[in-house]
Amino acid sequence: MTTIILILHNMDLENNTLPGRPKCATAIRRVANGIRSWCILNMQHPWVKHQDFIRVPISTKIWAPHKDVTFGNHVQFGQNCRIQCDICIGSYVLIANNVSFVGKDDHITNIPENTIWNSGRGDSHKTYLGNDVWIGHGAIVVAGAQIGDGAIVAAGSVVVNDVLPCTIVGGNPARFIKNRFNTEEEKNNHLQYLKTLCP
Repeated sequence: MTTIILILHNMDLENNTLPGRPKCATAIRRVANGIRSWCILNMQHPWVKHQDFIRVPISTKIWAPHKDVTFGNHVQFGQNCRIQCDICIGSYVLIANNVSFVGKDDHITNIPENTIWNSGRGDSHKTYLGNDVWIGHGAIVVAGAQIGDGAIVAAGSVVVNDVLPCTIVGGNPARFIKNRFNTEEEKNNHLQYLKTLCP
């Protein structure tokens, strides 16, 4: 019941409602999503550390080699997402449909006269997403990448390197496209705002 109250208390129905959808329908959907996500996280994956208002569809699959998965406040996954590595996700993060967080060293490949099948597995990398991050549809984030606060990853991108705060990246491998804000002052003001929003 506490989770439902927190979800209702933290809702911004004015700015976060699909066009044409009544606010009451959005409120009901948020409560239903909250109950479903609570069941997925607390019953199916009780080892996942999480804060409030997490939206996890049934089609999202979560696995991590060390069961080291953390979600901040207001994290929303789209349909058919995959987590297959240790990961720490900040707050106010949007993850679109079909996004995958994959391991970097799932299989050892550099042992001569041994097949990849028989060479063992690695699991030494962890992924970090900052606050106010948006990961576009179908993106792949390879373990070990750090995506800074306020960053955006374009749809279909493959992230193999770190992404600087408040930048937009895209492509395979993902490269810098442009800054999210027009000036350094706007960027710094936004990062300061995030510090107050996500202590």
